[in-house]
Amino acid sequence: MTATARLVCLDIDGTLTDGAHGPALPGAVEAVRLLRERWPVRLVTNTTSIPLRVLTGHLEGLGILDRPEHLYTPVMIARRVLPGRGHDRGILIGDQNQREDYAWFHEDPAGPAVLLATEVHGWHVGDLQPAFRRLLDGVAFYTLTRNRYYRVAGEFRLDVGGVAALLAYCGGREPETLGKPSPLLFDTIAREAGVAREEIVMVGDDAEIDVAASVALGMRGVLVRTGKYRSGDEVKTTPHPSGIIASIGELADHLAMPDTRP
Repeated sequence: MTATARLVCLDIDGTLTDGAHGPALPGAVEAVRLLRERWPVRLVTNTTSIPLRVLTGHLEGLGILDRPEHLYTPVMIARRVLPGRGHDRGILIGDQNQREDYAWFHEDPAGPAVLLATEVHGWHVGDLQPAFRRLLDGVAFYTLTRNRYYRVAGEFRLDVGGVAALLAYCGGREPETLGKPSPLLFDTIAREAGVAREEIVMVGDDAEIDVAASVALGMRGVLVRTGKYRSGDEVKTTPHPSGIIASIGELADHLAMPDTRP
């Protein structure tokens, strides 16, 4: 049997809000409040385009985030992990508005790491050449996420995963992912919350990254049919979701039901 849920992790964009910096989805604020009455809750996002300071303030203003330390992002994991490996120096592929979150990373074209932090919207392919050449030299390759696309204001947009795939194919180096569904991320969350990874429920609108990958790590993964969800997503990836709900407002009742899966 799957372990009893002791910690609920909620995706943000498409699950709680319309866009990472957008308004709360209908019923999301109340749903999070009700969840916190019964379980510890953490917000876990792969959003890379908004500085942590701005994202934290926005979520607090919406009434979705109760404490800053209950928000987890890929750059937080990067800041904790890379310096210990000696990989806090190298090429940062990031936009100007992200730079405040990377003061700890020393940009050096001859450094031992390449860190991919943006979808490169507005960049030219040629701008990636220095990183590509370093990957050919065999340096470490990190990406904040591997998401394929996201949705904002009703439009689908390319995400970081496509850029990671391009560099991996051309440079011959597979990246290590620092955001969802990285074990580095979820093990950090579990350790700081005092639970086992298997006692986490991850909830989100991305059937692949939020849900299937979480189930593969031994957690429960619940898919919400909001945000980027498209009809049939639940059967396009394996493992299949532990549960499916129409919106975040159904989650508390869903989790209260016994998990009868073997």
